[in-house]
Amino acid sequence: MVEEEEIPQDEKVFCRQADTAPLMIWMARCDALYCYLNSNWLEFTGTYLTTGGPASAREEEIGNLWACSVHPEDRQRCDNIYLESFAVHDSFQRQYRLRRADGKYRWILDTAAPRFAVDGSFVGYIGYCVDITEVLIQGSQTTLQERSSASKNFSLFLKNITSPKRNGELTKVLKNLQAETGKRQAVEAQLSQKTSELAAILEVLPDLYFRLDTDGCILDYKPGKMENLYISTGDCQGKSLRECLPAVVGDRLHQAITQVLETQSPVSFEYTLPLPQRTNNFEARLLPLPDRQIIVLVRDTSDKVQAALIESDTKFRTIIENANNIIFALTLEGIFSYVSPNWTEIFGHEVAEVEGQSFVPFVHPDDVPICADYFQRIATTTEKQDAIEYRVKHKNGTWQWHTSNSSAIRDANGNVLNFVGICHDTTDRKQAEVALRESVQREALLNRLSNQIRASFDLNYIVETAVREIRNLFQIDRCAFFWYRQEADLPYWERVYEAKSSFLPCLLNYQEATNAEIELIAGKTLNREIIRINDVKTVGDSIAQQFLQDFGFTAFMSLPVHTQSGEIGAFSCGSCQGFRPWLDNEVDLLQAVTVQLAIAIDQAKLYTQSRIAAQTAQDKAQQLETALLELQQTQAQLIQTEKMSSLGQLVAGIAHEINNPVNFIYGNISHARQYTKDLLHLVELYQQSYCPPTPKIHEQIDTIDLDFLKQDLPKILDSMNVGTERIRQIVLSLRNFSRLDEDGAKRVDIHEGIDSALLLLQNRLKTKPGHPDIHVIRDYGNLQQVVCHAGQMNQVFMNVLTNAIDVLEESLVITHLSLVNKSKQRTNDQGQMTSPQIRIRTFIQEDSAIVSIADNGPGMTEEVRKRLFDPFFTTKAVGKGTGMGLSISYQIVVKKHGGEIQCISAPGEGAEFVIMIPLHGQSST
Repeated sequence: MVEEEEIPQDEKVFCRQADTAPLMIWMARCDALYCYLNSNWLEFTGTYLTTGGPASAREEEIGNLWACSVHPEDRQRCDNIYLESFAVHDSFQRQYRLRRADGKYRWILDTAAPRFAVDGSFVGYIGYCVDITEVLIQGSQTTLQERSSASKNFSLFLKNITSPKRNGELTKVLKNLQAETGKRQAVEAQLSQKTSELAAILEVLPDLYFRLDTDGCILDYKPGKMENLYISTGDCQGKSLRECLPAVVGDRLHQAITQVLETQSPVSFEYTLPLPQRTNNFEARLLPLPDRQIIVLVRDTSDKVQAALIESDTKFRTIIENANNIIFALTLEGIFSYVSPNWTEIFGHEVAEVEGQSFVPFVHPDDVPICADYFQRIATTTEKQDAIEYRVKHKNGTWQWHTSNSSAIRDANGNVLNFVGICHDTTDRKQAEVALRESVQREALLNRLSNQIRASFDLNYIVETAVREIRNLFQIDRCAFFWYRQEADLPYWERVYEAKSSFLPCLLNYQEATNAEIELIAGKTLNREIIRINDVKTVGDSIAQQFLQDFGFTAFMSLPVHTQSGEIGAFSCGSCQGFRPWLDNEVDLLQAVTVQLAIAIDQAKLYTQSRIAAQTAQDKAQQLETALLELQQTQAQLIQTEKMSSLGQLVAGIAHEINNPVNFIYGNISHARQYTKDLLHLVELYQQSYCPPTPKIHEQIDTIDLDFLKQDLPKILDSMNVGTERIRQIVLSLRNFSRLDEDGAKRVDIHEGIDSALLLLQNRLKTKPGHPDIHVIRDYGNLQQVVCHAGQMNQVFMNVLTNAIDVLEESLVITHLSLVNKSKQRTNDQGQMTSPQIRIRTFIQEDSAIVSIADNGPGMTEEVRKRLFDPFFTTKAVGKGTGMGLSISYQIVVKKHGGEIQCISAPGEGAEFVIMIPLHGQSST
């Protein structure tokens, strides 16, 4: 006996074969629960099964899918038929509505038969479904009966192959077989049953059926119900399917077989074959089987494709006949092979008058090259082309603007067969564009004139622009502007500017015209009247008519220009090519231009007056500013000069008073040293001659520590000598710095002045609480004496060095690059520099002496550097600086000596002052 647990493997094979069938197949178990729905059923309803999970959950999901897909009104009736047949194990049929994947319900004929095991036990039902909606709609009773008969035959077939009688015979045979082969035979019987079921299904399939091996050889073949067979119905067994098909289809089939074997997934493709009666469309589906076999199903889809084409053609014709646009087709020679019926309504020609004709007579001559080039581009490239615009001639002779999109129809080899296109009327839009463009041009002209009036007060330029723009806009032969010169003894009209056609004579060759020559024109212009002559021949005044005809005018217009200041001008426009009507909008535009010109003239005069007044005020303000600046500088220089003079006198007086006693002391120290030496020598002689000394002398020697006295006394005298020498140097530096004994520019040693300033600043360079000592690096070059004002240059050095010391004392900086030695500076925990430095370099460059004073302070910003030499500008705290030191230094170096002084600095890079002084002085000083 075959155990039920061993059957599912066979059922898997059956299910895989059932999935290849085009019918919707289902199966149920003996407990009335649905257990299988093939892929065609799921594809028809647009549903799917989740993979994995226990068998009970999967069966519940299948049952829910069937119930949800059946129409709610048919569900209970179907269940009743199903359960009634289930109770007696009988075949049944039922009709119901099943929801298709697109949401529509289709009428289904469902035929089912019971299933029995080898031992005769009931195991469930198997059924298949057929879509009979079209049959019901057409009312074809005969077709329905044929399908019902086939369904009943299939049911009887299923019933026969699963009858208890046959199962009993198989059971008797099995009992006679050996026990070790029983199990195998049971499985084979089960497979035979499944094969019979599959064979029954294949009998009703409308498709060609092939079962192939890996080489594409036919293992099994069923012709199906196809009427137009293109494969011989003879024995195909053992032949290669590729050999039975045309070469193109065979190659594609071979590729599909390879793809199925590699991916183990279904593959389908469509193809077309020419048969004796007609060209048919086919669809081939390939599905994998175990043991690397393949099932091939071929279906004739010609009727379906033909129906779709007919439906598409009907829809297309409906669209064409109801479209507002014209649809056309052209041959490669440009001949209309088709135009839509609405051509008559839009262009007035009958369709018969157009079809078979070239497109050239219907298109404007100027636009024919555009259309020809357009079709040439379409034929030679596969890229989509932009739409083109062209004019088409109406039957009444008018031209209408149309916009067209076209494309090329190509055959399978890419050769162009014909052109198709669609076009629509854009005449109204074009007319609106022209009107809008003219309006925009007029507005643009007025805007340009207005902008020129605001941007420029050159009346000649404005008049020239206005004349040129008006002529271009009106498309006339001549446009000119005249001024009426009424201040002359004999008033006349002066032609200022004109724009004309090249073939006309120039009016400017006749610079003046009197009122007598153009009495009519002049009189109306002076009276602020507009002259508007569409045809010169109609002018009643013979003199004015002759005047206009002499210059070739056939139409003339003139507008007066009157300014508030009393000036009079006129714009004249003329045509020399016959009758020319002057439109109201042209007159309005010209009036607006004349108003703008009148405003421009008045504004120009006001601008000229205001500019003269502003220039006068500006000149006076500049003079006052210059005088104030000079006064401030003079005052500052006087104050500084007075301070330096008083300081010099004080320094000179102090130096003189100190110098006398210091010279007395310095002159006598050498004598005192000699006397002391002699006395000490005498004491030594006494010690040597009177030894031992008396107790009293010995006591006195101990008291005064004679040995120490002999050693220290010469040292005291040496120290006194050094001190007096230092005092002499300070006094000499004070006298050198003040230079009160010198007048005018003289040759001096610049190094002495720098050293004098450093000597006077020595106290600030030394170490103080909170500040380390400032190290001064003297890098003096071989500098010859320079012709300069020594006292003033000493003042410059003092100011620059003082500023450098102030910056180094007050700066709290982070590590930065120094201009002194190009090295990183060290800072302490408070951010103060531990090695502040000032470096002084001197050298000769060409005919100038260069003095560079650099510090390694925090530097300065570009804004501060630019204002460094401005009077009263300072970055120091209130009370610490007046802002005059560097300003006065600049005046001394640049103005007094004809030299240069500049500062090189950047934040975090220190500062360097470079002073350049001519070696031979300034001749004008």
